[in-house]
Amino acid sequence: MDPTVPERRFRIDDLAGELDAFLARVPDARWDATARCFRGRDPATALRLPLLAPEPAPGSSLAEHLAHGDLAPGPHVLLLLRAGASAVGWWDGLELVRHKAFKRYVVRGTGKAQPTHLKTRGKSRYGSRLRLQNWERQLGETSERLGEWWREFGAPSRVFVALPVRLRAEFAAAEPQPPFAFDDPEVVPVPFHVHQPDHAELLRVHALLGAGTVALREQAD
Repeated sequence: MDPTVPERRFRIDDLAGELDAFLARVPDARWDATARCFRGRDPATALRLPLLAPEPAPGSSLAEHLAHGDLAPGPHVLLLLRAGASAVGWWDGLELVRHKAFKRYVVRGTGKAQPTHLKTRGKSRYGSRLRLQNWERQLGETSERLGEWWREFGAPSRVFVALPVRLRAEFAAAEPQPPFAFDDPEVVPVPFHVHQPDHAELLRVHALLGAGTVALREQAD
């Protein structure tokens, strides 16, 4: 995006109206899959879709995308996970139908998570067994809750995940195992910073995933 062109944020609730207005302004707009936005001949004029919105076909025109039908997000899951805290939610469209937050004591007095400490320093003399058990319990409870939702609703269209890369292998090895793999095509990493997981953070992150932007160069009189 051109920093000299003003950019405005909008909510996914307003997506249809924003697309109609952008098409009227930029009738030749086409989908740029690399930048994940619609743009015309002027690359500074662009509409970036919310991450929750269904992705258009590569190279499709905005008119074709609008004619295709439903712009609402399909069923999707958001997973936030850090050592000591997890928050998960299942949305049907924009309705939150299931959610759960977990907290477990897995952080040492120095602020370092017990699994990380063992990898860098070796076994702790005090409390390590309890912290490691709590960590395994946190991973298992998070994975189990997700599995319950998969069995109740079927597989979602997308899974948005926010967790440190170093924790992916441990979560993938949880008992029971998660109902998805991180290399599945429907799994989407959350592309911005996430704070300590809890219910409020789950809602905040979901709102950011549902935000799009539009940048329009001022037209000369």
